[in-house]
Amino acid sequence: MATAKNNLVGKEIPQTGVPALKSMLATQAIKKQIKSLLGDRAGHFMMAIVQVVEGTPQLKNCDPQSIINASIASAVLNLPIEKNLGFAYIVPYGTLAQFQMGYKGFIQLALRSGEYKYINSIEIKEGEIKEYNLLTGELKLEFIEDIDKRLETKTIGYASYIEFNNGFRNTLFMTVSQIKKHAEKYSQSYQNDIKYKKSTSNWSTNFDAMALKTVLKLNLSKYGALSVEVQKALQTDGMVIEEIEEDGTLVGNFSDNTGDENIVIGDNPVIEEKPTNEDITTLISIAVGNKLDITKISREKYGISDLGRLSMKQYKELKEIAITGEV
Repeated sequence: MATAKNNLVGKEIPQTGVPALKSMLATQAIKKQIKSLLGDRAGHFMMAIVQVVEGTPQLKNCDPQSIINASIASAVLNLPIEKNLGFAYIVPYGTLAQFQMGYKGFIQLALRSGEYKYINSIEIKEGEIKEYNLLTGELKLEFIEDIDKRLETKTIGYASYIEFNNGFRNTLFMTVSQIKKHAEKYSQSYQNDIKYKKSTSNWSTNFDAMALKTVLKLNLSKYGALSVEVQKALQTDGMVIEEIEEDGTLVGNFSDNTGDENIVIGDNPVIEEKPTNEDITTLISIAVGNKLDITKISREKYGISDLGRLSMKQYKELKEIAITGEV
């Protein structure tokens, strides 16, 4: 299977921002690729990419190719990228853009399968829980009827509910504290926000939406009926797309995810090869010998500070830099 020529690794982009994005979208190679994947939707899709970047100042500093790739991930799932709709987002991570699902996007994809009678996630307010069965997961709630009062009441947790047409149902509830621990474990950008007292990550700026997505995503991944679309969404969420094959298969890595999920998306997902601890030790040793800060180079080049999360391709490129001294 041929691979589209839009690999981010090692690619030197001389400029960023809307002009650079428009210039790249105007190239015949990109137009042909988008047309082959989206058909008649290609024109509207390219305009939507530009509008998203114009409305998101942080994306103007990102590699235009990474923005296009992340947008294509959304298009492959047939979800709009307009951020006010909440289905999918293009999110900056360092100098690269990553694709992120919104909780509404998960709901949309699940409903398309025709397997679900009900699916939703909500905030749970103080005083609303009347009974919670830890074994069955059943959550008995008495909602605050006054909507304005409910909005002002303290949120104590988040719950998602799925019910299939065949009668199977499941509720997943997590407290605010559990959600924060989950975010701290899996999001490096949120870890940095806490460490440096900043508010740059999605978890810091849009905590409720990320929490609602988390409880729904976990519920779907553990108990849901997973159509091909939902599986791809679960596997692609948070990915920096490095390559897009002609059939729409997405290949990339999870720069912000500190967990072990590093998956190639396609009909037969596989675990991407990673450098070993011995490889990383060798890399650091070579870099130190040549008086190079390889961690800084990795952060600037790939948006990755933890060398253990490099892809094998990124590792080999950094090793070449460490040996030659040519950044």
